Amino acid sequence: MLRWGRVSCSGGFLLLAAGLFYLDEAGVLPWAALAAALHELGHYAAVRLQGGRLRRLRLTVTGAEMTLDRRRDLTYAGELGAILAGPAANLLLALAAARLGERWEPLYLLSGLSLSLGSFNLLPVYPLDGGRAFLLILSGFLPPASAERVVWCCSLALASLVLAAGTALLRQGGSPALLLMGGWLLVGLARPEEKRKISW
Repeated sequence: MLRWGRVSCSGGFLLLAAGLFYLDEAGVLPWAALAAALHELGHYAAVRLQGGRLRRLRLTVTGAEMTLDRRRDLTYAGELGAILAGPAANLLLALAAARLGERWEPLYLLSGLSLSLGSFNLLPVYPLDGGRAFLLILSGFLPPASAERVVWCCSLALASLVLAAGTALLRQGGSPALLLMGGWLLVGLARPEEKRKISW
């Protein structure tokens, strides 16, 4: 694992990044990396605006994990806002890039990637932002253990549905993207129980 101050990268992340870089003949990866970086910046900005402090940012094969300093806990509403700030940043970027795309066409690609990333992250599947927000909302009405079970079952069902749809699409000669997304979601759900908790 590589570490720079509060930021660390797992071996899986580095291997995935190298593979994507090798396969990226169309030059999509830099734009996707920019959309992902602004997504995390949205989370970070929302945390800092509420007086929170970042303790660690870990980049793994299943995404970025931001851990906050518990000595500066956020309120319930503040935590929900920080979770949703990442997708919101992507949707705002998509709108801005689409408007500027008339002047420089590659910005249309950034707009599409940012819109896709923001929308995908809103799915109520853990560990995506939508799944984290869903867990946080349910925890306000149910005991924590019950809320986690509901989110786990919902996440497993939706991830399996995405995987099945991707398999069907691939058999008809379509893109493997949906199949890979379903597999990626299931990998995230297969992690140890202690890691399937809100990491704020």
